[in-house]
Amino acid sequence: MDPGVIAVIGTTGVGKSNLSIQLSKELDGEVINGDALQVYKGLDIITNKMPMDEREGVVHHLMDFLPMDQEYSVLDFKADALGLIEKIHERKRMPVVVGGTHYYIQSLLWRDTLLDTKKNVGTLSETQQQEESDANETFLRDSDTATLYRKLQEVDPIMANKWHENDRRKITRSLQVFFETGECQSDLIKKQHALSDSERLRMPTCIFWVYSAPDVLNARLDARVDAMVKGGLFEEIQGMRKSVGPNTDYERGIWQAIGYKEFAPYFTAVEEAIKNDQPTDTQELEKLKSECTETMKTRTRQYAKRQVLWIRNKLLPLCREKEVKIYLLDATSLDTWKENVGNVAVKIAKGFFAGENLPDAEGLNQYAKEMLAAQRDLDAVSALESWEKKECEICTSMQRIMHEKYAPPPPSSDSSPSITTTTSEEVQFPPPVIIHGPTSWEQHLRSKMHRKMRTNKAEMERDGANWWYFKAQEYKKRKREGTLNQEVEVVGGVLVGDDSPTEEPNSKVRRTDEANK
Repeated sequence: MDPGVIAVIGTTGVGKSNLSIQLSKELDGEVINGDALQVYKGLDIITNKMPMDEREGVVHHLMDFLPMDQEYSVLDFKADALGLIEKIHERKRMPVVVGGTHYYIQSLLWRDTLLDTKKNVGTLSETQQQEESDANETFLRDSDTATLYRKLQEVDPIMANKWHENDRRKITRSLQVFFETGECQSDLIKKQHALSDSERLRMPTCIFWVYSAPDVLNARLDARVDAMVKGGLFEEIQGMRKSVGPNTDYERGIWQAIGYKEFAPYFTAVEEAIKNDQPTDTQELEKLKSECTETMKTRTRQYAKRQVLWIRNKLLPLCREKEVKIYLLDATSLDTWKENVGNVAVKIAKGFFAGENLPDAEGLNQYAKEMLAAQRDLDAVSALESWEKKECEICTSMQRIMHEKYAPPPPSSDSSPSITTTTSEEVQFPPPVIIHGPTSWEQHLRSKMHRKMRTNKAEMERDGANWWYFKAQEYKKRKREGTLNQEVEVVGGVLVGDDSPTEEPNSKVRRTDEANK
């Protein structure tokens, strides 16, 4: 077999680093970090780096080398990691790539036309290329989302149809692809999926997914956050806050680390107290610190859930399409970690590179069959070309009916006191309810808002003009009973049923028991 690589993936806090150490010791390997945040110097606690004394002498690459004020992209990682893999193979050793930034690892293992395609700059000089790049960056940074969306509709209407017109991040990414490669993202996706297996997969790869049951993992993650707070997390965050500059983008680089933004309210309050010569050990500040700690725990659990979704929705379909084996290892119990994770992985990895018959991946443990079932097929080209935006006519019509009924008329330009009438043409209706893609459409049909609108529409068709009276009586009854706050009716951004409607633009639609029947 040609020289290959071992990849260790999984959620945060599940023991990926421990497995990479064991595999490296048993197969004469070297670890390549695949975590986007562990590349930064220092900050060992907030990025959860494995301590030096626990690495057991195993060489680690792409870790702890980048200053805080610099960014490290997937392109940087791919180039650096491929160079390292080549050198490790020259030393007759085994590269072990480990990390939770699964997009990085996926880009390393599979050729990606979105990342590998370079723009043909023709006769442009380096200065002209830089000027063009700067102009594109300025356009993406300074333009409003509507302008960016119109540009995407112009250069790549297929991707524009897929993205929501307010999803600035995805719109920007599609435009970046166009500016950097000179080709539409949709065309590159089609080219990518036309590649054969041998062209797509860079090298023989044995993938291990270290997995823990969610309830056990969540408790483990909560305990780790508490340990981080006790172990020096606050000192790292304070150091980061001192490094904040006027152009710091908190959605990029090290600033995305879970913990920094979550504790911002606490540190802001502490700094304000110090500035005003007030104590910093008050009950209010302790309560705020506790709330921020809980927020960090919640965000960490949510991140772990998103990591699992990425593996199941992105990586597993790709493995199935290209016939790449991925082995799920049960790390739920720490007491049996060596037997269920370490020893199993070492045996499979040795057999994989020796060309031996391997065990059935889905029969490896109690979680394997369920979790290794891909959530969706990877026919990305068909999905892209058939992508639909649907308007929910029920929700659109009901919101407009409610808006026309209850929205206050626009202010009259006539200063004289008079009654202003508003024609239907003058009424500014809410925008139509547009749903993007089949999954979102199914979710919308099950949503409380849609079910409420559907019920209201059916009742309105049944009761005719009396429906408004019935709604008003229902509203007044609940108001007398004191249940209005719990079950307030809001449709189309307007409170329904009151003689003097009150706007509630941020309220959510809730469904009464009567409407459910």
